[in-house]
Amino acid sequence: MSSPRNARGFALMLAIFLIVTLAAVGVYLVTVATGQGQAAAQDVLATRAYQAARAGLERGIYERLINSSCAPPITTFTNPGLSGFYAEVTCTPVGSEVEGTGAPINVYLIVAKGCNATPCSPAIPGPTYVERELQVTVAQ
Repeated sequence: MSSPRNARGFALMLAIFLIVTLAAVGVYLVTVATGQGQAAAQDVLATRAYQAARAGLERGIYERLINSSCAPPITTFTNPGLSGFYAEVTCTPVGSEVEGTGAPINVYLIVAKGCNATPCSPAIPGPTYVERELQVTVAQ
C-alpha cells in the first residue's frame, strides 16, 4: 500500500499533462480555423475570377456577332462586385464552313481569362492570385 508521502507530485504531473494537452488542442483548432478562413477567401476570389471571365466572354460574343470585331483585349472592371479583376479576351478565326446554300460561315474561337492581376498568368503569381478561363466557338 502506498503512503500519501509516496503520491506527492502526482497532482502536479496530472495538471501539467492537462495543460499541455489542452494547449495542443487549442493550437490545432486555431490552425484549422485559419486554414478554413483562407480557403473560404480563395473560393470567393475564384468565383469572382469566373464571373470576370464570363463577362469577358459575353463581351467577346457581343462584339463578334453584333459589331463584327473582337472585344478589347483587356477589360478592367470597376463595379464593386468585380473591382480589381480583369478579363483578357482573344478572338481567333479557326476556319469557315459552307452551308448547303454555298454561303461561307466564319467560325471564331473566343477565349476569356478572368483574373485578379494584370496581365493574367503573371510570371510570379502572388499567394492570392486566381484565374479562370472560358472559351466558346461562334459561327457568323
